Amino acid sequence: MYGLITGLRNLLYDKSILSSYHPDIPVIVVGNLIAGGSGKTPMVAWIAWKLSEKYRVAILSRGYGRRTRGFLFLDIHSTPETVGDEPMELRFLLPEIPIAVDSNRKRGIQNLASGKYGKIDLILMDDGFQHRRVTPGYSIILDDFNRPMRKEKLLPAGLRREPLSGLNRAGLIIETKKQASLVNSQVSSRIILITGIANPQPLADEISKTGTLCHHQKFPDHHRYTHAEAASIRDLYYFHLREAQLSADPSAPLLLTTGKDYVKLCRLPELSDLPLKWIPIGPPINPDQEQEILNKIYQYVEKINGNN
Repeated sequence: MYGLITGLRNLLYDKSILSSYHPDIPVIVVGNLIAGGSGKTPMVAWIAWKLSEKYRVAILSRGYGRRTRGFLFLDIHSTPETVGDEPMELRFLLPEIPIAVDSNRKRGIQNLASGKYGKIDLILMDDGFQHRRVTPGYSIILDDFNRPMRKEKLLPAGLRREPLSGLNRAGLIIETKKQASLVNSQVSSRIILITGIANPQPLADEISKTGTLCHHQKFPDHHRYTHAEAASIRDLYYFHLREAQLSADPSAPLLLTTGKDYVKLCRLPELSDLPLKWIPIGPPINPDQEQEILNKIYQYVEKINGNN
């Protein structure tokens, strides 16, 4: 039933029976067919960083989990509560790149392209492949190596958001997470890992290679941390600190977390004096894929600019 509904919806958009907005500005969407994490945020961050060498790039996100509505442009007053955790992570990683949130992608694109925020050459849309009310110029689909979309059933039996025929709209399909992409990660003999992401196990496995993972505290994806949970993490840290002091290896433990968890946890006073570090994560792809991916994106942008 779900497949019939989503398939019919896509057909109506494909036949232009349902209208879709075609932006004048180049728009690239990075999405997936599987609900949950596939590496979209680190991929968007990497693409934006690389494209910013040639173009003025802006990022548009839905702002999942925020407590506000409408269009918001990220600035120094933005918080995870007002714009969402992933946009805050992107701002943390890319402070010079314009970032905005809006669940109405058409309105978000129009606001970013209005000139109010300076000249924008192209917009990267973080997620939104299923948002058919906007037709992006180029779509990139991420396929998690650990949860391949072709082996996943449709919702609600599985996690696939739409039939595989939806891949016909994609300009590029990238297999992600075949290998971990940690960048200059902290090394410690005792690591406490805190995660609030969709699939933390590959990250935990990689962290275990750099030291002893003495505890992994898992929270749901996009989790809003409470003061009580922060106090519990603090107690956990001091428990392992005492264990270390009584052992042959007295090195203090290290609290590690992901970027989107860090922007929330670092604001909690209970953790302010603890060694909380975020894990730098590169694009979730093999290094030998990077130039090929960039070349295809450059070809799209230059083709659009040449036609304008």
